[in-house]
Amino acid sequence: MDQTKEPLLVVKGLKKHFPFKKGMFSKETGYVRAVDGVDFTVYRGETLGIVGESGCGKSTTGQMILQLLEPTEGEIWFEGKNLSTLGKAEVRTLRQHLQMIFQDPYSSLNPRMRVEEIVAEPLRVHGTHKGSELKEKVVELLRLVGLDAHHMSRHPHEFSGGQRQRIGIARALALNPSLIVCDEPVSAL
Repeated sequence: MDQTKEPLLVVKGLKKHFPFKKGMFSKETGYVRAVDGVDFTVYRGETLGIVGESGCGKSTTGQMILQLLEPTEGEIWFEGKNLSTLGKAEVRTLRQHLQMIFQDPYSSLNPRMRVEEIVAEPLRVHGTHKGSELKEKVVELLRLVGLDAHHMSRHPHEFSGGQRQRIGIARALALNPSLIVCDEPVSAL
């Protein structure tokens, strides 16, 4: 990879420590070091795999990159912007370029929404597609992940774990993001 180009993602000294509490007054008595000093750089077109045993901080690292969890320490730079210095409105705008495929497809899909609504939601929120164009895009995304247009009217509980994971993948791809964090994306396939 051409290292002279600007990195897409730079993670420096990333840490996440969760306090654990004891007693009647929930006094902090220590910390669980979920992530402790992670560094890496990802350039456009690259794939980075973080491998480790269960509970080693892989999911926590992904959630911090997406600003779903606040780091205890460290820096996360995306497209040259320090994510920890951005306000809520700026982070919301960046969400269009940062997406996640969650490990558990069942809990990451709203059971009250139909598949069409789930996949269309990021497109609606960011105002990229409307009307018949929106529906066409949803059909295209479903086909891309191996599902058909007739699946659009169904709810998540009507699908197998692998099919639900495909719905989550379609949702993550909807905005054509620059970075997708995959938290064990094939675990249910």
